[in-house]
Amino acid sequence: MPSAPTRALDPRDWTSGPVADIFSAYVAASALSAAHELGLLDRLAATGTAALPGRDGDRSGGLDPGVLRRIWVTLSWAQIVEIKDDRVAPGRNFDAAYAARGYFYWLVRGNGEMFAAAPGMTGLDQRQGRFYHRDMRAVALGSLLIGDTEVEGLFDKLIADVPARTVVDLGCGSAHRLLRIARDHPDVRGIGIDISGEAVQVASEAVAAAGLGRQVSVRRADARALDPDPDYADADTVLCVFMGHDFWPFPDCVRTLRRLRSVFPAAQRLLLCDVARTTGPPGPGTSIFTLGFEFAHALMGVYVPDLAEWHEAFAASGWHCAAVQPTTAPPNGFLFQLTPAGSE
Repeated sequence: MPSAPTRALDPRDWTSGPVADIFSAYVAASALSAAHELGLLDRLAATGTAALPGRDGDRSGGLDPGVLRRIWVTLSWAQIVEIKDDRVAPGRNFDAAYAARGYFYWLVRGNGEMFAAAPGMTGLDQRQGRFYHRDMRAVALGSLLIGDTEVEGLFDKLIADVPARTVVDLGCGSAHRLLRIARDHPDVRGIGIDISGEAVQVASEAVAAAGLGRQVSVRRADARALDPDPDYADADTVLCVFMGHDFWPFPDCVRTLRRLRSVFPAAQRLLLCDVARTTGPPGPGTSIFTLGFEFAHALMGVYVPDLAEWHEAFAASGWHCAAVQPTTAPPNGFLFQLTPAGSE
């Protein structure tokens, strides 16, 4: 469609500079996500060097050398790598980019298709049924890396401080959390629940590969609509990580939290970690993930509550917030330690 008329600009005003950098940053984000999935970042982190493929180089590895070369060249623009004498080395931004690789994988591989389809998801008549698609395998694996930075260590400490018998992980994703708990605490039984068939497949494969099938089980179900089950009867610890916003809006969240009390009658604690909605305008100091997380959930029609709304929901649903731990990674994340009201 034609663009609205604007004042005439010299092409030099926009073919380089801040707007051009936005374009190039999009390409660099895509290259970073691809480099992670292809294992290029891990190998460079381990060895400190890599060969820059020639345009018509060796194809024995099954990868196109021209594409690999362009991935490295694009990352050099972002100073993630340096290229000299046809060798690739970590650049000034490599350590930060490597630490943040899960965010980029979540953004590009997990949600890229949805962001690209945003114009066709905006009309109210277009937001019916299953109107968007995400790569849930990539979302699960990206979330694993996002949580590994800080959140998983917090859960490890809480489980170690107050031992559990049976742990249920709502929205378990790749089951990495349950597998780690099972390895560290051989007497703990784990149950993973996820609504995504792709995530359940990833989790089931991981459980089998770890040889922990007798200790950890995974099932496909909607955490918002669980029914009591004998398998849940002795669950004393319930985890909910990065999916509690799916419980909202407020009346639905209160109903789901109340339901969890009846579905898990022996639960002594609910450890819920989520990213809260920011309340101020974005600016130069806006953290990684914030714009992407809030935009993605707006596209999906998922309400993201702010911190005050979370506390209101806990109070209305029969849960007491015994403690809350802010997180730096992900930004604006909070780990709530909840106990059934009246038991504190």
